[in-house]
Amino acid sequence: MLSTEEKEQHTTQVEQVTTNDASTQDADEPDAEITFKTKMAILSLILMYESYLFTLIMPAAVLAYINADLGPDPNYAWISITWNLGAAIIVTVGGRLADIFGRRWFLLFGSISAAIGALVGVTGQSIPQMIVSGVIFGIGGGFQEMCFACAQELVPNKWRFATLGVMIMANHFSSISPILGYVFITYTGIGWRACYWWCFSFEVLTTILLFFFYDPPSFRTKHEDDHKTKIQLLLELDHVGLFLFVASCLLLLLGLSWGGGLRPWKSPAVIAPIVIAVVGFVALGFWEVCANLKYPILPPKLFRKWREFTALLVVCFVAGMLYYSMNVLWPRQSSLLFIPAGDTIIRGVYANMVSFGTVIAGWYCIGVMPWVGHERIQLICFMIGQTALIGSLSSVGIEDKAQAIATVIIVSALNLPPSPLSFGMVSLGLDDQADIGVAVGLISTFRLIGGAVATAIYTSIYTSRFSKLMPGKVTDAVEEIGYDGPIPDLLRAASLNTAAAYATLEGVSSEVLATVQLAVKQAYVESFRLVYLVAIAFGVCAISAAISTRSVDVKKKSNERAVQLETEMKSHRHHKEEA
Repeated sequence: MLSTEEKEQHTTQVEQVTTNDASTQDADEPDAEITFKTKMAILSLILMYESYLFTLIMPAAVLAYINADLGPDPNYAWISITWNLGAAIIVTVGGRLADIFGRRWFLLFGSISAAIGALVGVTGQSIPQMIVSGVIFGIGGGFQEMCFACAQELVPNKWRFATLGVMIMANHFSSISPILGYVFITYTGIGWRACYWWCFSFEVLTTILLFFFYDPPSFRTKHEDDHKTKIQLLLELDHVGLFLFVASCLLLLLGLSWGGGLRPWKSPAVIAPIVIAVVGFVALGFWEVCANLKYPILPPKLFRKWREFTALLVVCFVAGMLYYSMNVLWPRQSSLLFIPAGDTIIRGVYANMVSFGTVIAGWYCIGVMPWVGHERIQLICFMIGQTALIGSLSSVGIEDKAQAIATVIIVSALNLPPSPLSFGMVSLGLDDQADIGVAVGLISTFRLIGGAVATAIYTSIYTSRFSKLMPGKVTDAVEEIGYDGPIPDLLRAASLNTAAAYATLEGVSSEVLATVQLAVKQAYVESFRLVYLVAIAFGVCAISAAISTRSVDVKKKSNERAVQLETEMKSHRHHKEEA
């Protein structure tokens, strides 16, 4: 037992220590106010995100016109496929390298690469050249998608979700990319090439702003304590992990992209890369866990945190399956079922429905998401809503245009918020903010790979289902109206389903043609229905993963900042020296 005098002495010591600690924290804790320089740096990152979205959405929206002008070439879809290939791989690799070496020059390289990709595209004279443009876009896009990690580490922790909301809200402009692309085609003399000039102008603007305003901690600042050189760090990199990750991602995405298009799914050219990719990922997992690595490409400590990290990868994988596949499936579905042939502007409006949903989501992300907290509950609600509405899309028929439009917009609005929620939850759940680049990069990689997987699976489902249903639908329909001509000619034209194909049918009445076209639509309706029913199963997996996540601890939403701009740090040091 302490005497009264000892108690008083102990209390005095505690008060002195507490006072000293408080004053030290006040002196060392970064100011919650965001300076003008930081605001301009964040603005440059927002414009980088806009530029990134333009290079993703615009070329994909006008692929058919590029192929009509420079083709026809059966490989034209690779103009946009290569974007996903490059971005999915680079965003994690680039994030990890930026964690180690500093972010500034990686982001500048991304913007400059994308600008070069736009120039290659605008001068394109062949489909292979346009594919090269897509490859360069993908490389640049992978580095540009690091903007979510870069913006979060510049602001106080309590403002991370709000900053992400501002970034999502700002993509209103890029959301009109599809219809803007169709406007360029309709009203400009250079047609689809105007889309690439548009992308080039944004990339140049982004590069200029990044160069003058984005100056995060340099290599020297990051390693002022360990005094390591770039050569030392290069030698300490996870070279085996980098090779396995890049090779496995590339083989998986190539196999999925080839399947059902360039090659049958049972082809060795499709099966072999997918199997090798799976083996590569398994080997990568064992390597990362068993090897004693200073800078692992996939830090095992992240994957051990199921509720704060791994479950969010599952959620974003499924969200990506829906978002990126919707950008492929919906334009196809709407043009087949609802749009008059040759109406370019209306085609662009329908293609833009998914983006209209992201506009609604932007308002939620800035007006609701940061302020209500309970991130886990938000995730669960979004995944349940998406899954339920996917079920609604499975019931869409030829006459259900209003239902289809409303459902697609709402599904898209529900699909976007899980990404910024996951970015914020992952970043604030890290034990070491030095891993923010690779952690947020992996979220983006899983979302992009999910889109590639879904695009491959869903496209294969509806094309194979259509090929099985269409002959029977057409035959039954024309026999019902008494047609006694050659059925094989009708089936050949119906399989192509173009005005040129139907024009080759001689002696066929307009009634028969209308009947064939209606039967083709009915076959497509049932084909897309199966796609959406399959998507429900993936949605259930995402709901389960969302339930197992954990909301961010309110204590972590503090005034602390992961990093400051170099200019701000120099100014802070100068003020301390003067004091």
